[in-house]
Amino acid sequence: MANPLDPKPDANLDSNSFLSGMNERNAGERPFAEKLDAGMAKDRSVIGKNIKFRGELIGTEDLHIEGTIEGTVIMEGHDLSIGREGEINANIHAQNIVINGKLTGDALADELIEIRNTAVVKGNLIAPRIQLDDGGKFRGSMDMVDTDDEMKARHSEFKDKLVHPNLPPKEEVSGKYAPARKSFAPKEGAKDQAKEAELADS
Repeated sequence: MANPLDPKPDANLDSNSFLSGMNERNAGERPFAEKLDAGMAKDRSVIGKNIKFRGELIGTEDLHIEGTIEGTVIMEGHDLSIGREGEINANIHAQNIVINGKLTGDALADELIEIRNTAVVKGNLIAPRIQLDDGGKFRGSMDMVDTDDEMKARHSEFKDKLVHPNLPPKEEVSGKYAPARKSFAPKEGAKDQAKEAELADS
């Protein structure tokens, strides 16, 4: 049995110290986030910090944003990450959303929304899993969806938020977001008014 009066070994040299155990435990708590980061590092598009985009952004691959986006962002079935320099003023939908920068707007994720410690988020979040790191700033509501039926209901409700105010309305075609077709033919009433005006002039 060790003598309690013996000097304690240096904690920095002890691999089983309290601090090293804490570090190992903290590292093991985020396997999903680390896997997500590794996945996002491959095969993804990047919007650089000197890019400003305004409108409707639709992607069919993973996207990392360091620039400024205003409007709507739809990455259905793919991951979206916002870098520390990224500033998003938009409603967004993606498979997974990781926020390191600023987001002002509502977000819907099919799997996970993660707010990192450098993030500033103002808006309403909907996802089966939502993670807020210590230091991350958030103002809004969190809705953690439990069932598939509930998720489908949230999807249909959220579609109205994914329409940019300066763009024509959309309709769903084969499960994808597509612009609605508009008819530019004059209305019957307008034709009748034009004929009446012609008769009145003659």
